[in-house]
Amino acid sequence: MKKLLLSSLFIGMVCSLTYAQTKTYAITSEKQGEYLWTAIRVLDFQTGQYTKTLISNTVKQDLQLRSSNSSLSSNNFITGKGVAAAAYDKTNNRLYFSEMMGNDLKYIDLANSTQQELNVGVAINEQFSTGNKNADESNIITRMAFSKSGLGYALTNDANTLIQFTTDANPTITNLGALRDSRKNKSISIHTQCTSWGGDLIGDDYGNLYLISMRNNVFKIYINTMEAEFIGTISNLPATFTTNGAAADDEGNILLSSAVNSDNYFRVNPSTLEATAIKAGNEMFSVSDLANGNLVFQRKPTLTNDIMVTENAVIVYPNPVINKNININFNKLQSGSYVIEVADINGKLIKNKNININGATSERISLDKSAAGIYLLRVVDTNGKTVYTKKIVME
Repeated sequence: MKKLLLSSLFIGMVCSLTYAQTKTYAITSEKQGEYLWTAIRVLDFQTGQYTKTLISNTVKQDLQLRSSNSSLSSNNFITGKGVAAAAYDKTNNRLYFSEMMGNDLKYIDLANSTQQELNVGVAINEQFSTGNKNADESNIITRMAFSKSGLGYALTNDANTLIQFTTDANPTITNLGALRDSRKNKSISIHTQCTSWGGDLIGDDYGNLYLISMRNNVFKIYINTMEAEFIGTISNLPATFTTNGAAADDEGNILLSSAVNSDNYFRVNPSTLEATAIKAGNEMFSVSDLANGNLVFQRKPTLTNDIMVTENAVIVYPNPVINKNININFNKLQSGSYVIEVADINGKLIKNKNININGATSERISLDKSAAGIYLLRVVDTNGKTVYTKKIVME
């Protein structure tokens, strides 16, 4: 079975809690240099240190497991077959995951766990199954994430099965079917084994999903249309680095871990797809998955003179934009110089305009060369602080 586990994560080697959250959950090997992912640890990316072990088969823990399911009686049963997909539900403070060879969606109920007792359970059983994984690695679930809406998503290696699940008192599951390639993808398909299997999913601040495959290729998944658009390959990563875990940091950048190269973690600018190494702690494990409550492209709320800019201080209309002109009324913004910026969903700046505000002021921004889609409008002060943001839809 170990050979099968390794091939699911390493296929590319043989082919040419809130905005303030810093805590990330990592599915790791039990020991350094091992490649069976059965431990669940808490990782602080600010320090590069693991601060807590939730589940481990080899580390002695004075921890009792509590579950309504009597079969969940040991650590070994929970993660014993290896885990490659996990996602953090910040609404209910739960860590969801599934075993590579299993057909259950499990979770750790962190809200109702203590230092001495871990509350675990099975959310979905038969409905979550994607078939016999020992015979066919294509249907192994290796990617999982929560979208901004709070819905969970799990994706098979071949991207022919995208599962949607809820986390309420009576959870439901929906097989959404296969993703389809965008016309822009050309030679790189979401379904190709060497380029697009493995890796991890992350939600973004616009309601989409991002897939970073094991071979470091990035796809944007539009959930409503089931379309996967290839947007590029992450640069500046070591030749031996395969992406196996991905999450977002507090600023909306992408965090990466590897099950092959455990020398460093990396931070990726989602607009440029350029990676930079992150300071690592002394204890490094191979990591098959990462999960936290952050979203790609999220931005922290910002303050002006210690007063949050309220919605009625700036009025943007019409929204959706129907004639490619955006009107902006400034009613209660402090007098001074500002810059209006408009960026596309990938963070690329497409328009900026310098303005001076002295009392009530009106401005118009023309997006005559811009395509239909979602954009982010920002107002930035002279210190570079964002004082107002607004999502706009171009029809």
